[in-house]
Amino acid sequence: MDKGKLKKTFKTVGMATLMFVIANMLLPTKMQNPVEGCGKDNYDPESFWHKWGDHKHGGIDIFAPEGTPIYPAIGGIVVEAHRNARFGGNCLYILSSSFRMHYYAHMKDMYVKTGDIVTKNTLIGSVGDTGNAKGKPHHLHYSITSILPQDDWRFQRQMKYFHINPAKELGYE
Repeated sequence: MDKGKLKKTFKTVGMATLMFVIANMLLPTKMQNPVEGCGKDNYDPESFWHKWGDHKHGGIDIFAPEGTPIYPAIGGIVVEAHRNARFGGNCLYILSSSFRMHYYAHMKDMYVKTGDIVTKNTLIGSVGDTGNAKGKPHHLHYSITSILPQDDWRFQRQMKYFHINPAKELGYE
């Protein structure tokens, strides 16, 4: 490839990246509770950042009957949907606005796949007890991480500065 074509390619990629970043910052960020019919009374207020084995629990647990529908808290793109029997069971990662990654785990069923674009109205799964939640009360483990440090990150430890408390984002606290 000659220098002119290469320069034009880099310029095009740079402009597309800039437009993506700007658009991502302008997308809606208002969230909804991901578990149908649930609210602040259905989650464990102590579940965010408590000690869980050799690490911290980076999300909240929202309890509901098995099979309760799960919708995205916010729209985005499913960047990964997989089954992991050791940890999250049936789980998904959805990339949303502000470059936030939303993690949904322990689902009984998953109705989307990697690459799907979802809105707050897309049924993505149902509450279950898969993975390391097997035999425990049915719930959705829901966490949010960011590529940018959050809050007063200079004083945080164990990667907490990349974790966002979903309870605050959902208006539970």
